[in-house]
Amino acid sequence: MTVATRPDLQRLPVLGDLSPGQTQHHEVALPGEALSEDRWPVITVAGAHPGPVLLVTAGVHGCEYPAIEAATRLGMSITPDELSGLLVIVPVVNLPSFRQRTPFVCPIDGLNPNRTFPGDPQGSYTEQLVHAITEEFISHADAYIDLHGGDMVEALVPFAICRKGDDEVDRKARELAAVFGLPYLLVVDRPVQVTKGTMSYVASGERGVPGFIAEAGGIGQLDEPSVELLTNGTRRVMRHLGMIDQTVPEAPEITTLSSFEWLYSQKAGMFHSAVAVDDRVEEGQPVGTIDSLFGEQLEEVSSPVGGRVLFLTTSPAMAENGLLMGIGVSQGAGMTEGGVDEAP
Repeated sequence: MTVATRPDLQRLPVLGDLSPGQTQHHEVALPGEALSEDRWPVITVAGAHPGPVLLVTAGVHGCEYPAIEAATRLGMSITPDELSGLLVIVPVVNLPSFRQRTPFVCPIDGLNPNRTFPGDPQGSYTEQLVHAITEEFISHADAYIDLHGGDMVEALVPFAICRKGDDEVDRKARELAAVFGLPYLLVVDRPVQVTKGTMSYVASGERGVPGFIAEAGGIGQLDEPSVELLTNGTRRVMRHLGMIDQTVPEAPEITTLSSFEWLYSQKAGMFHSAVAVDDRVEEGQPVGTIDSLFGEQLEEVSSPVGGRVLFLTTSPAMAENGLLMGIGVSQGAGMTEGGVDEAP
């Protein structure tokens, strides 16, 4: 893959001096009045050799611990001598969520950061935060990986997600997401939720930076296999970009999916799932029930599509219009196997 190299290490002014051949730990103040009390940990590894700038973020949702651990380990394990280019790591974007163990949203304003990109410099805490991440970091990168996983009450099968499109940026993002090597790759052309903002990889693409999300792990656990999936995937991308020359375990065969359908409850109550993550479901298949606290069935939930269960809410406590699961769907009949070249 050909990516423009930008050897000028001074183009991320928020980080100050970045001298080639050094690993630095920064405590960064981000622009935005609402952000003035916080300092964000940032790790930079400035390679001894010129090359691209790769941005890796984690903790956009502060309870997705394998992603945070993977980002931190990358910063500890990549040395400047072996690196061409610049590796910039933000291990935790959503510091208030991390500190207070608040899933999905920032507890200060109740907003989901990954539905708020590219943010607003005059907005609330989350809007100012994602605006700063977009303008101070994403916009200055040559490629972007946003590490995620299942949140505190979510189980999931590892997958990556990128934007569908035919321009060069989207093609590069799709290429990098495939190289990352998680079992499922979603290539989607519409947001999964209608919100004021959008997701990190969309904001990245809109600024001409190929980016994608990679997800592994969940339910509040720091499990080693998920950490390894995310660290190995990032190393594959770095090798593909010519940033490192390392042996990395080969990726598994990839199943490519072209849409992401989210199922919600109608009623509040106890959610009893009839499926597990990675199950194949058919259109119309019952996938669970919502029951009252008297034990009465209030609602039977059926899948509106045929596809693969990519994530599942593990907490049985369900609010009205609560998110139950996400199902990845291929275009047309059946699943598309065998690599991203098969995706629509």
